[in-house]
Amino acid sequence: MTHLVLGASATLMTAAGSAWYVPAYIALRAGADRPPSHRTAATACLTGWATVGGSALVLFLTEGWWPVAVPLTAGAATTTALRLRAAILRRRESKEAARDWAELRAAPPVPIPRRPRALLVTALCMAAAMTTGVAALVTAYGVGAD
Repeated sequence: MTHLVLGASATLMTAAGSAWYVPAYIALRAGADRPPSHRTAATACLTGWATVGGSALVLFLTEGWWPVAVPLTAGAATTTALRLRAAILRRRESKEAARDWAELRAAPPVPIPRRPRALLVTALCMAAAMTTGVAALVTAYGVGAD
């Protein structure tokens, strides 16, 4: 296969990869709103797709294989390292979240004060409102009057 065919293929693949690298770019733009593991994974995604796009450019500009192999190898190594770092961060974040939730569950539940008088007053108010509504309907429509 010639360099031009491989370069065109890499270009098309990079264009089609926007389903992955556009959300990753948006996640990076969100900044501190996303957890560090998410931002690191997004950086890995962008690095991988930049490697593919950059290799397309190198394939169009050179004839040898060494100028293509060096950036591809470096990009793949960087992407892999970033992805492993994201996995380590995600595991730490999961452990921290589990520890926080366990701490919250360990606290004694807050007792809900019982207020039977408030319930009685609410029931009486609702009964009075319903009685008033029924009386208004009877008066307005003459229900029950022959």
